[in-house]
Amino acid sequence: LRQWSGDSKYWSVQDGALTGVTDGSLKMNRFITWKNSTIRNFDLRVKVKVTAGGNSGLQYRGTSRPDLGLDIVTGYQCDVVADNPNYNGMLYEEKGRRILSHTGEKVIIDGNGQPWVVGQLTGSDAIKDFNTEAWHDYRVLVQGNHHQHWIDGHPTADLIDLDEKGRSLEGVLAVQVHVGPAMKIQYKDFKIKHFPDDLPLLKAEDHPIPSDAYGVKPQGRLPKDWKAP
Repeated sequence: LRQWSGDSKYWSVQDGALTGVTDGSLKMNRFITWKNSTIRNFDLRVKVKVTAGGNSGLQYRGTSRPDLGLDIVTGYQCDVVADNPNYNGMLYEEKGRRILSHTGEKVIIDGNGQPWVVGQLTGSDAIKDFNTEAWHDYRVLVQGNHHQHWIDGHPTADLIDLDEKGRSLEGVLAVQVHVGPAMKIQYKDFKIKHFPDDLPLLKAEDHPIPSDAYGVKPQGRLPKDWKAP
């Protein structure tokens, strides 16, 4: 754990893997943070194993928030959810805009922070056969304001974030143990490739939201009569 900052009550190294364990009494999600550098534009690959009922996530471009509690990190997250294929691999924002895209949704977040589903990803249904207690390959690719996630080579998220106020372009890398049932989460073989900091940002005029787009639920920010621009 020399390259990581977290509470040894929850985190250890077992069988060469970064391992998080909870007994079901956790009151707040807790994190362990990579100390080597912040991350901006990158391609991250890591092997993940989680027990049935487990809930974790790869936190990236995050913000450490000691004001909220010990080892708390906010920001983008590639979810690891053992028993729910609608959430496994989705894009969530911890203590922020919450669900930005469910698994399999192609999303554009507009300038007001509202995520719109603009399409579906081919192949995401394959993760419904997710086997707990087996190692899985997770990948997070972030270039500018374009975010993409995969599990075992199957795309689970593709999102463009046009919300200048809400988005983050740089921050920490962390992983999570989640409130809820007792669980064990393991990560190993982290590999990260950094890209230049000045990659261009995608612009709204080049990525219009189609008229048949619909708002990501359960965000609930939209009036009932609101239609996509």
